[in-house]
Amino acid sequence: EITGDDAELFRDCFPPGVVEVVNEGGVRKAKVINARKDTVSREVLRHKEFDDKVRLTRVRDHFIFNVESTGAIPPEVLVSRALDVLIEKCDISKEALATAIKNSASEE
Repeated sequence: EITGDDAELFRDCFPPGVVEVVNEGGVRKAKVINARKDTVSREVLRHKEFDDKVRLTRVRDHFIFNVESTGAIPPEVLVSRALDVLIEKCDISKEALATAIKNSASEE
């Protein structure tokens, strides 16, 4: 929990909209309101007062992306088609890699 003047300093370490200072029972507290707006800022790590209070982490297999469409193809159809193409390209790459490994082994 980060309170008082530290709450203001903490908020200022992040891009706008990530942290707000709220008043709870007469105490100003820092509250993360939208972690997705963070751009992996490391500014907070420069302040000793947050050493035991902050841990920056990320989920390595979690991706957020936006799909833009002119409307001709609904976004959910567009994503499905794009994934089909990606899977096909992965299959082609796997086959090419297997062939390269097989050829390399036969040359030795």
